[in-house]
Amino acid sequence: MAEFILFIREDLTRYPIPEEQLTSLIAQHTAWAKELSDRGIFRNGYGVGDQGVLLAQVDDEIQALPIQDAKHGIGGFYIIEAEDLDAAIEIGRGCPTFKDGDQLEVRPLM
Repeated sequence: MAEFILFIREDLTRYPIPEEQLTSLIAQHTAWAKELSDRGIFRNGYGVGDQGVLLAQVDDEIQALPIQDAKHGIGGFYIIEAEDLDAAIEIGRGCPTFKDGDQLEVRPLM
């Protein structure tokens, strides 16, 4: 078994959202994490805040810049176990918030 990271890419410009909607999104992801855990393939995962910066070297200086792609920023991640990339993709298809516009980036951990 290999480990994969599933990045939840979401439109960070939609925040702040109503508390009821945020609670629903969190509940959906909590339920999915429990399902993955019950299957023995969930290793870790967290949501991440919508505020942050991108550290980048500009000329000879490291600068804290605004996140460049707020339309598809990282809203959270899961670390899972799967046989291979194809199996991780199939697991990722179960993400409960595609209907809310979220996307999922699936990558192997080295």
